[in-house]
Amino acid sequence: MKLFYPGFLLLLFAFPAVSQVSYSANEAAHVAPYTTNFLYGSNMGVYDTWSNVAVADIAAGNPARNVKGAGVKTLHLPLPENFLDPSYAGYDYDVEVWQFSHFADLGIKDNTVFLESPIPAHTDNTVYPGCSNPSLIWSNLYLPIWDGGANGTPYNDDNYLARYIYKTVTLYKPYVKFWELVNEPDFDAGSIGWRAPGDPAGNWWDRNPAPCEMYNLRAPLVNYIRMLRIAYEVIKTVDPTAYVGMGGVGYPSFLDAVLRNTDNPVDGSPSAEYPLKGGAYFDVLSFHYYPMYDLRYFDVAAGTWKYKRHSDAGIDVFLARKKALDSVLNNRGYNGATYPKKVVINTENNIARKSLADPYNPTLGNFVGGDEVQRNYDMKALVESQLNGISQFYVFSIGDSKDINDPSTNPFDFVGLYQNLNGKGPGYDNSNPGPYNQQYNSSGISYKTFSDALLGYQADLTQTAAMALPAGIRGGAFRNSTGDYAYVLWAATTTDQSEVANGTYSFPAAMNVSPQLYQRSWDYSQTNTAASISSQNIVLTGSPVILFSPLIVTALPADTLRNPAPDFFAISLYPNPVVEKLSLSIHLKRRQGVNISISNAMGQVVSQTGTVLYYQGANLIHIPLPARIPNGMYFCRIISGNSDQTLKFMVSR
Repeated sequence: MKLFYPGFLLLLFAFPAVSQVSYSANEAAHVAPYTTNFLYGSNMGVYDTWSNVAVADIAAGNPARNVKGAGVKTLHLPLPENFLDPSYAGYDYDVEVWQFSHFADLGIKDNTVFLESPIPAHTDNTVYPGCSNPSLIWSNLYLPIWDGGANGTPYNDDNYLARYIYKTVTLYKPYVKFWELVNEPDFDAGSIGWRAPGDPAGNWWDRNPAPCEMYNLRAPLVNYIRMLRIAYEVIKTVDPTAYVGMGGVGYPSFLDAVLRNTDNPVDGSPSAEYPLKGGAYFDVLSFHYYPMYDLRYFDVAAGTWKYKRHSDAGIDVFLARKKALDSVLNNRGYNGATYPKKVVINTENNIARKSLADPYNPTLGNFVGGDEVQRNYDMKALVESQLNGISQFYVFSIGDSKDINDPSTNPFDFVGLYQNLNGKGPGYDNSNPGPYNQQYNSSGISYKTFSDALLGYQADLTQTAAMALPAGIRGGAFRNSTGDYAYVLWAATTTDQSEVANGTYSFPAAMNVSPQLYQRSWDYSQTNTAASISSQNIVLTGSPVILFSPLIVTALPADTLRNPAPDFFAISLYPNPVVEKLSLSIHLKRRQGVNISISNAMGQVVSQTGTVLYYQGANLIHIPLPARIPNGMYFCRIISGNSDQTLKFMVSR
């Protein structure tokens, strides 16, 4: 994450009286389900000549600077102690508050922030057995969290982790919904976390991870569970509505180890002082996943390793990982019966848009990669996340860090929604920035298409089941708060290194879907062109499409002597809620003028087209909304010939 430091006013901390929590994530009464609509997220990224403000502008869009953005609505980013603490960094804890406020002004919300990196004076410098380097965690973890205000603060100043978390959460809680503790705590350069139970070489199912098997901790597992306990108690004290999680885990075996141990420094066993195991101290499971590592399989008949490098294979292994994590949670009682279920979010995920050598099998081939497979995978991952109980999804990352023809062998240089951003930014003067020179990758175009179209829609599993998708066809149904449906469909890819797939689909008659649908392809956010298609025998490829079912609206009451028959029919508005642009489908009985006006809930007209001539039959009209129109309920009035109809819609940015 690129950080920069303009002048700012220091905030004086005023610590109100607090009531420390006396509950845990094992108690259903204190675990709130996450009910916010699915948000289209991204990791922030680090790019030279780009401030955080500018990166957020190209992520979410900033009309004031004529930046369309990529549809990003929530961010994954760090607030490390070694950046916030003034005794080390020279800045104070509030240094980024104004930037988070800017994010909120762009419509970015419910951010996920990871807490890590103690300052040197607060670091446990123990070199634990088996390690050659000191630990990376906080010292004084086992001191009391609270001291009753003995030093003028509710927390114990000598419990450095509690101090850091209390200060950080107090300031940033208006902008953060999910707090993670240490990014990728189970990162393991030796890949022991992959090993299955019973593996004689050692595995984390049958024993706890050794300190230096956890590269980002270098400390005993019980110390990490102690950190979770401190984080949970402090965060819930400061903001009971926030969620606490581990920082993007990768291994089910590590999750199991956390769930089977307490923070007892002796051996992780329960005792009067350490009664609860690790699952009691987090209520959201955040995980990271990159499918490129799991697309190899051993062909027994051929006696060799082979690959399945296409977008639907990536989706299959992504969902398999989520299922494996779910299985661990269920087996340890987090099933909604013994203990509450955990909220699940996926905070890093992507496929590179360049195919690079597989270091594990250099003689066999390359990792999955390419512009089309990345684009298709990202769209499918957004859909399947919502259909499979993943509450938020964060693509990694906003931009590439190398040009596509760069000889880099690191796939993470080519995972951006935008082409290489380094050296192409507007600089750090946010009051007078230079030009924004970002260029979309096709994945950025498709990400914006899906975010604009489906923001405010929730996966409808009942309607998805009613679709009765045949073999080879994937997708699902989504419903917004006003009862409108959108459908996403594609033909499943099956061939290694190919995104070619074909199929047809017809909506079952029992669903009563409109005979006519409006189809948006992946590049709609650039073309603004939707196709009118039949709901039967829909031709599909390996690239997902979004289908909107027109909302048939009955004409408002009218004087039948003056208005014997409507001059237009089958009107629909979408998306709903709308972000930037409203699309209106209208069928005219003859070539005639149409006047469209948009009013707010107070009846004030905020936009008007004047009378525009349209043709007989189907017309698709795009209505840009004013740049600074506030969120809320609006009314679109359509007058043509002898007909006058009004439709309600929401604006949500």
